[in-house]
Amino acid sequence: MKKSLITVFLLSTLNVFAQTPKDEGLKEIEESTINSTLTYLASDWMEGREAGRPGAYRAAEYIASMYEFMGLEPAGDTVNGKPTYFQSFDVLEYKAADKQHLSIATENGQEFTFAYHTDFEVKAAPSSVKGKGRLVFVGYGIEVDSLNYSDFYKKNYEGKVWVRLKGAPKNGKVGNAFKDEPAKQVHKLKEKLAEKYGALAIIEIDPFGDLPKTSSNYPFRDNRKYYEGDQPLSSFYDTRLYSPVSEASKIAPVFMGGEYITAVLLNISSVNQYIKSLENKKIYSPQLKAVSAEFKSNAVVERKRVRNVLAQVTGSMPDSIVMIGAHYDHLGKREGYVWNGADDNASGVAAVLGIAKAVKATGVQPKKTILFASWTAEEKGLHGSLNFLRNYVKTQDINMYLNFDMIGRRGDWHSKDNQVSFIYNAENPETWEISQSNIEKYSLNLEMFDGKTKRGEAGGSDNVNFDNFGIPYFWFHTGGHEDYHQVSDHSEKIMMDKATEITKLSYLSIWDIANE
Repeated sequence: MKKSLITVFLLSTLNVFAQTPKDEGLKEIEESTINSTLTYLASDWMEGREAGRPGAYRAAEYIASMYEFMGLEPAGDTVNGKPTYFQSFDVLEYKAADKQHLSIATENGQEFTFAYHTDFEVKAAPSSVKGKGRLVFVGYGIEVDSLNYSDFYKKNYEGKVWVRLKGAPKNGKVGNAFKDEPAKQVHKLKEKLAEKYGALAIIEIDPFGDLPKTSSNYPFRDNRKYYEGDQPLSSFYDTRLYSPVSEASKIAPVFMGGEYITAVLLNISSVNQYIKSLENKKIYSPQLKAVSAEFKSNAVVERKRVRNVLAQVTGSMPDSIVMIGAHYDHLGKREGYVWNGADDNASGVAAVLGIAKAVKATGVQPKKTILFASWTAEEKGLHGSLNFLRNYVKTQDINMYLNFDMIGRRGDWHSKDNQVSFIYNAENPETWEISQSNIEKYSLNLEMFDGKTKRGEAGGSDNVNFDNFGIPYFWFHTGGHEDYHQVSDHSEKIMMDKATEITKLSYLSIWDIANE
């Protein structure tokens, strides 16, 4: 009996001494820590962490204090000769003013002036824009390179007022190209093409409905989840950001018109004929009944200072870098409601801080430098990560970027609680293999959902900017759900055990990559 006990003791002792630095780091990732970090960031005290607002500054200070407490080196701006954890930059925050003007002249000399908030809504440009221009129909205002399809192949569209259909086609080859594309990505593509082809202004109409869906004198509409009132609840999307402030904006104002404006512009039957023709090779071109539009898009513009939070652990090969990032901003607060953003994206920031703690707990220097980033202003256009990449002098040294955005729930497209989408470059399949290997080796309760994408097809989060800069990425993401961008995205709905398992897997994989 004594011999058996001694043998067990010796084996246990040897097992303890056999722990690798990687194993030591893994032990520091605990559900209680993920829970406390996430819950604090998603509390009302943070006021929804809207970029440029006090709540976002509190969140940034908290994240920086955690980096400092863990012993990570500051990697932000140098102020008075000392490095800081903050990378600060300015943006223009803008929204549509209370007064807007739109009038349309027809070919027979009639002029129609429309009412703001009744006949149309405005998506303003970053400055007030006044103009008059000839009208031109641009269909959906899209291009599909793989099909050699473009709505801009016949005419000169620069300096004109575009008549554009809302969204993207649903049928035919062109429609199939957008079938799985999120509405946000379609919008970004259309905005980019409007800048490229020089739209003076855009009148956007809905071929299948009446924009706007409610007029200003229609009471008791349901504006947001769990809200109903006789006044519209202002939207987070009413306010937008523009950067860099050193470049003049080429963004055109968008007048979103209802059925009255549509009737003045063209016959709806011709719109339906155009949509139907997209299923064929020969595209029908509707004839506009109006010839020109005069407009004044007034904007309220304010310059704001925002901040990324950056820290690092310097490797023995400092010119080789792996990055870990998550945006910490969310949608803010308005009219007494707070958009806490527990899953989007307090969950991602909790993972980044958990990995940082684990990396320091290894007690050894990694081969590659590990750079930790908490991004600002992701929700309003991925501005934080884009500003970093525009200004970071060593982008060519970044070997890999790991992104976290929403890792705490079961997504709409997942069939099991333990599934997580692993979105990565098809050109870098080894990242999938590394993660699968770590799941098996460490018996993690996760099942990976393959989200392989081609270069230039990254969507949804800060990984888009890294992809555009040619930097390989992988993104752990648990998908959309009913509380996405709602006031109901609260911390008590987070699957803390799942977020913890994802944090463990991410640490294991990035540690392997950092020590290749």
